[in-house]
Amino acid sequence: MCFSLPMARKEEPLRAVYKSIGLLSWTTKGISTRNTALCQRTEVIEVLMEAVSSGPHRASGFLSSFKRRLSSTLTFQWGVYSKPSPANTLEVFILFCFCLIIGAAIGGLLHVWMVYSLNYQPFPSMVVSSTWGCIVVLLLLLLHPVRCVLSISVPSLGTKQGRKILISTALVIVVTSCIPNMTRNLSRSVDMIKCSSHSTAERILASTSQVNNALHDMKNFMGSIPRVVNSDRFLQIEQNVDVEEMKMGIRNASARLKAEFKAMQDTLEVTGHVAQKVIASSFIMLLLGSSASYLVRYLTDLKHDNVCQTRRLQELLRARGVEELPEAYRKRLVRTRGWRMTQRELRRCLWGGTILGFYCLVCALVLGLDHLIYSVLQTSLSWAQDIPEVKTTISLRVKITILIIGFIREPLGEMNKEYRYRILLLPPDCVRPLSPPDPSLLATTAALFLTALVMILGEVFSRRIRRKICSSFYRDREEERALYLRNKILLKLEDEGNIS
Repeated sequence: MCFSLPMARKEEPLRAVYKSIGLLSWTTKGISTRNTALCQRTEVIEVLMEAVSSGPHRASGFLSSFKRRLSSTLTFQWGVYSKPSPANTLEVFILFCFCLIIGAAIGGLLHVWMVYSLNYQPFPSMVVSSTWGCIVVLLLLLLHPVRCVLSISVPSLGTKQGRKILISTALVIVVTSCIPNMTRNLSRSVDMIKCSSHSTAERILASTSQVNNALHDMKNFMGSIPRVVNSDRFLQIEQNVDVEEMKMGIRNASARLKAEFKAMQDTLEVTGHVAQKVIASSFIMLLLGSSASYLVRYLTDLKHDNVCQTRRLQELLRARGVEELPEAYRKRLVRTRGWRMTQRELRRCLWGGTILGFYCLVCALVLGLDHLIYSVLQTSLSWAQDIPEVKTTISLRVKITILIIGFIREPLGEMNKEYRYRILLLPPDCVRPLSPPDPSLLATTAALFLTALVMILGEVFSRRIRRKICSSFYRDREEERALYLRNKILLKLEDEGNIS
């Protein structure tokens, strides 16, 4: 589309003037040049507007085609994986790639778990994980039920079995971290008490030696006076304290107490590591066992977990002229799509939340006890360090005079001495730093319990995904289950008189 410039009404008079001065040809060329440029600009704008208007349509078309291709590719690959036996070489290759990826992932996770969680050596862990990875690849490639069991184990992690693994992990972490830390702090407190008692006993014994020194000095002073004879009759000095025996008794008692605490701490650490290994292995085996049990019941019992209102069931009911479900089945059956939950599913979530709250309370009590013991011991240590030392001074003043002729006093001698000693309740060399609670332990435990709480809310959808996986692996059995449920609904409608 092109626009032309309108000519002015006074074109003829101007033409005569232009002819007179020889500029008519130049003016005509200028006007035609401007018209051509304007036409070109207009065409460019039209092309741009067309591109802009058609751009979103092209982008949406590309996205929709990409989604269709991606969906068809994933559907084909899942069909190959869930098929009992591959039909051609391409399907064999795709199945082998799937099994190899899954086996490598399981072997890698097993290696990381054994090295960083169970504290095994890297080389034995690598050998064990590689062996199990190869075994998993062979089992997945050859056995169709094993593929189904392993597939439904993934959504089973979002059910009660997965919550058990998380709760047991949180309990093991709390027990193996908090209890040894509490025993460690108590052991250090006992060491400080032992050291303080030893130091105090030595100071007390030193004070008795100061008293003995004062008495000996007094006796020597009395003996140095010529007129004072037989000073032993009123100064009897005896020392019945066996200092070495007292020190040996204190050392033996503290050593026995320290050995008992050390043995208890070592026993708790070993028990915690063994419990962690046993519990983790047991729950993994329980997870696989529960998945296998679900598959067996799915294949052998038509009533098991047959409460879903699937698309195939609706098609079978429409073929028999049933458009609406009975009231009882309308409340009981669960739609496979959507966020709606039945009352039974809500009750199951509430019960799971109650159990989770109980275990969370137990972990909180253990964590709180660890913080409480550390706080009390740290406060007691600060209080003991603030107690001033006890300074004691023994002053000995002796002045001896005699009376001459009954009223004249003659000094014979004078003694004036001081004996100083001090007793410190907690010497600086007896102080042992306490071990504070691990700050990351609280965050880790809270993250595990929050994940378990989210899993409670997602358990309903995990169960639905698990049933869909089984139905994709065993389509004929799913058809039988749908027919069984359809016949039950038709019998219910016949009893109510809504169908003949």
